[in-house]
Amino acid sequence: MTTPDADPSLDELMGVQGSAAVRTMLHEYPQPVGLLWAMRDGGGQITDFEFGYGNPRILELFAMPENMRGRYTLLEAMPQMRDEGSFDLYVEVCETGAPVVDEITFDTPFGDGYARGTLLRRTAKLGDGLIIVLDDVTEQRRMEAELRGYAHAVAHDLSEPVSAMNAIVALLERRAAEPPDPRALELLRETITRARQLIDGVLDYARAGEIQRDQVSLRRLMDEVSTDLGPRLQESGAVLDVRELPEVRGDAGLLRRVLQNLVANAVKFRGEAPPRIEVDGHAGAHDWVVTVRDHGIGVAPEDGDRIFGMFARADRERTGNGIGLAVCRRVVEAHGGRIWVEPAAGGGSAFRFTLPR
Repeated sequence: MTTPDADPSLDELMGVQGSAAVRTMLHEYPQPVGLLWAMRDGGGQITDFEFGYGNPRILELFAMPENMRGRYTLLEAMPQMRDEGSFDLYVEVCETGAPVVDEITFDTPFGDGYARGTLLRRTAKLGDGLIIVLDDVTEQRRMEAELRGYAHAVAHDLSEPVSAMNAIVALLERRAAEPPDPRALELLRETITRARQLIDGVLDYARAGEIQRDQVSLRRLMDEVSTDLGPRLQESGAVLDVRELPEVRGDAGLLRRVLQNLVANAVKFRGEAPPRIEVDGHAGAHDWVVTVRDHGIGVAPEDGDRIFGMFARADRERTGNGIGLAVCRRVVEAHGGRIWVEPAAGGGSAFRFTLPR
């Protein structure tokens, strides 16, 4: 896909003047739009599609370079489209002319880019090819799922501390003439704190998508994180090794929250040996890649995606409300990046996230 240069297929379909007007219109279109042209064998059967044009929104959505047109066919860029049915759908639309609206979820490389998210896809015939208009509904679908999860979590997680508070208040009322038992008051404070932490966590998540962009030194943020977590690092005997980190455009407060959550988790989910935590960054093809690596208990492969969901906990025996990594994901994605976890060499986990360069 490319910027609106001349496209012979579009020129043949609409004439040079008409195709120029279409390209200009699509280039400014607010939604991601792409054109695909059918590739046929000697018998006229569609064997693949070539990329005709992609407007800036679709290039940004899939993190694709402008020069991808001509380097890949559709099935070369994303061969799994044949298995999951998209290729057959495209062939049917191209052959019958009947448009299709559907929803599809990607999390896979796409040529030199990366397709990730849930998309509302509108596919229609255009000449001997297709025009595809996309809406990114990832956040909408996620929020819908998380609202359902939040309702369940509120019913479950808040019921216990509220019941405990009711029981303690009832006990104090029965002994109104006696001084309050210090143990009962301490238990009351603890249950209130648990309820407050859950509520604060949900509020943090809700605010995590509201970003302000300034020039931010990630190294300076890590110095602040090291100071804030100093007592916890010292208590656990942790070594925090901070290496090269870039300056980025982003929200300093929210990015600091991401780094602090990841380092705090590395301390919390440590192994038997004192934790060693390494933080570094390097330039990727289109983004900065920041890594927080530890040598702790690690994350099971089947939990790799789940732990970034609201109220998800990889280890239910350890305290926590399961919101920290969901906040990290929301902050990173609000900045235009993505976050994931990999096994670290020698054991433990490597949490990585990207930020635009």
